[in-house]
Amino acid sequence: MDDLSFEIGKNIRKYRKLKGLTLQNLAEVLDTETNYLGQCERGERRFSLDKLMELIEYFGITANDIFPNPSAESRPSREKSAYLREIQGLLEQCSDNQLAVVRNLLQEMVPFLKE
Repeated sequence: MDDLSFEIGKNIRKYRKLKGLTLQNLAEVLDTETNYLGQCERGERRFSLDKLMELIEYFGITANDIFPNPSAESRPSREKSAYLREIQGLLEQCSDNQLAVVRNLLQEMVPFLKE
């Protein structure tokens, strides 16, 4: 298993789960075997270019969403408090309803985000 295949598979799994699909559901959409798709998600096999293009189109994402970005990982990270201040500034402009939606989105999305 190589790192690139693992990262791509992990990202595909994230988008599959965000759509609420099982491996079997997505395999049917892609007209492929569930076993093959599971192996690709685990990084044990590589997705074919054709399947990657189908996935990108199906999920409505870009290649940047599934391929790891090494330059982003090498950039120095901002301090957590700076992010929190910026987020707080954005949230202060929201209505009560918008805040409730943002809270629900965060609860659902955070588990799927990369570290």
